[in-house]
Amino acid sequence: MAHAQIPGNRPNPTTDESTDRTPRSGKILDDSTKQVYGPETSRYLTETDLLNNRDTTYAVDSVLDNIHNYNFVNRSGNRYVDLGNLGTAMRQVFYTPPPQIGTYFGINAYTPYLTAPENVRYFDTKSPYTSLRYVQGGLFQQLLNVTHTRNINPRWNIGLDYQRLTSSRQYGYNSRNERHADDYAVVVHTRWISADSNYHILAHFSHLNHHVNEQGGLLDSLSADPDNLITNYQEEGQSQLPPLQGSDPTVRSNDYRNNWHVYHQYKFGNGFQVYHIFDRQTHRYSYNDYENRYDNFFNFRRDYFYPDVNEDRSYRYYFSDDSTRDNMRYVLYENRIGLKGTFRGWDYRLYARRRDFSVTYGGDYQVFRGIPYINPTNTPYEAVRERRSENFLGAWGQYNFRKNIRLYAEGEYLLFRDYKLSATFESPWFRAGYLSMLYSPTLVQQRMSGNHFRWNDDLKTTSVNQLFGQLNLKYKALYFEPSVTVMNLANYVYFDQTITPKQSTPFQVVQLGATLAFHGKVFHAINQAVFTQTTTDANVIRMPTWFLNARWYAEGYLFKKALYMQLGFDAHYKSDYYADAYMPAIAQFYLQDNFLVRGYPVIDVFANARVGRVRLFAKMSHVNQGVVFGNGYFTSAYYPGQRRAFGFGVIWPLFD
Repeated sequence: MAHAQIPGNRPNPTTDESTDRTPRSGKILDDSTKQVYGPETSRYLTETDLLNNRDTTYAVDSVLDNIHNYNFVNRSGNRYVDLGNLGTAMRQVFYTPPPQIGTYFGINAYTPYLTAPENVRYFDTKSPYTSLRYVQGGLFQQLLNVTHTRNINPRWNIGLDYQRLTSSRQYGYNSRNERHADDYAVVVHTRWISADSNYHILAHFSHLNHHVNEQGGLLDSLSADPDNLITNYQEEGQSQLPPLQGSDPTVRSNDYRNNWHVYHQYKFGNGFQVYHIFDRQTHRYSYNDYENRYDNFFNFRRDYFYPDVNEDRSYRYYFSDDSTRDNMRYVLYENRIGLKGTFRGWDYRLYARRRDFSVTYGGDYQVFRGIPYINPTNTPYEAVRERRSENFLGAWGQYNFRKNIRLYAEGEYLLFRDYKLSATFESPWFRAGYLSMLYSPTLVQQRMSGNHFRWNDDLKTTSVNQLFGQLNLKYKALYFEPSVTVMNLANYVYFDQTITPKQSTPFQVVQLGATLAFHGKVFHAINQAVFTQTTTDANVIRMPTWFLNARWYAEGYLFKKALYMQLGFDAHYKSDYYADAYMPAIAQFYLQDNFLVRGYPVIDVFANARVGRVRLFAKMSHVNQGVVFGNGYFTSAYYPGQRRAFGFGVIWPLFD
């Protein structure tokens, strides 16, 4: 549960080759002195590798595993759920403690579509390297990824990662190709090393511009029975936030981000190092609904889409009764300065960190421009602005007993408030660790000011104590990895059924997991099961009791080794649970008790192939729809999963 990762473009130690990093300033020659370029001549590292002094680089990925899982949910091993379509809001299936302490913005529904700083790849190439990845998904989904990088000289590299994502509405549309999600993401990165290799700098700029024409889920004004709703679900089914007949979509959200990140370090002659990390982030979330949704009988779920803002149910707005035009803006400056090195077998880091940030809640309303307007709730008109600063002290250490056996620990303290203490032991046979954490609520949880939501709460810090362990057992071609996680939480912050932030009493989560795999020469089977049990007071986190994944496939050469292919299927199942609903006006998931998301197996069949260096795939998603197990499923409350669809893609690397 603590190890779920955000899906995206990142190095994978289980598939990427790695070797010791050595100077490569000369040409790479084969026996006939002909220059050869390929995956081994286009290598990269991450900031984490450099920060932890790992003398390691990775070859660009050339394996077939998982290339058919282009969807961001599938990339995460189904540990995320979306709203049933590519590019929609996402959340984690299981609770995971935040990676850092401190106060953060809290708008994370579209974070998986942006490459995180720790996942940016910094290259060292012997020739220009370009990777083209194009996916034509089923039902009007498209995904394009382009990577280009080259060395300016043996010590300086620059590169670019570009992502373009689009999807069309699956229901409630006026035309079949009506856009649902539209995404642009860019990362520009560079790496430079001084001539004596003592100074090293990594820097990148990342940008995300993510638009979604929000739908609010399927409209069902008569019954909240999921079985009835999915059985009658047609392409022309109505959404809860429909546009006017024949008009363009009128409900639109936009997640817009610009992030600047710099890491640099200097190594003195005795191996002692100083480093500095700088971040400048701008994050804006806007939500626009240009229709009146307060008096229309056909626009309700069981009530109206937006909640009441006063007790007598006479108003559902603060600033405007005919439209909503909210926006939130978050700006962060962060600096971390530290020392690192080796002392008596320990690799260590000591650092100080400072964060200066601000948040503004506003919108495009007449009252903000000084135009008089009747205020139904007698609340202030002005936009809400807050500025804060936080100061941290931290330490990290790692002791290597021998290769593949290590102990590492870290601690961080936010002055007078948060703290984080953790320790992990890793070996080829087992992994175990402990985490104790006190972290602050997000800015959105603490305060909100918009057309439909307003609060200013003094929330307590959330307490987490987690113990986990995992065995790694192997017998010939069989692999068995049982695991257990026990977590105690207190003052957990959640959004209740009225979309209001609340805090929990103490409760416990116990999770048992197991992975059973067989890897033969031709046939492979990977099976995963997770059982989650919470105490009675843990109804504030809705998680499925059973979570199952399976992948079975065969692989081998065909046509005199001209073609290498994988043929197989993926299956996924989550048991019944009241999955969280989604409120796009504030980009938050919240508790609901009216819509049970039924357990339903989703089966995909795939064929992955490699011809030379080009990789291709074809995939039939949800192949079992209407054949076995039922007519479909829901990913979240009122949001249906994608119907059966055929998709294909190609990944084409170019090394010169």
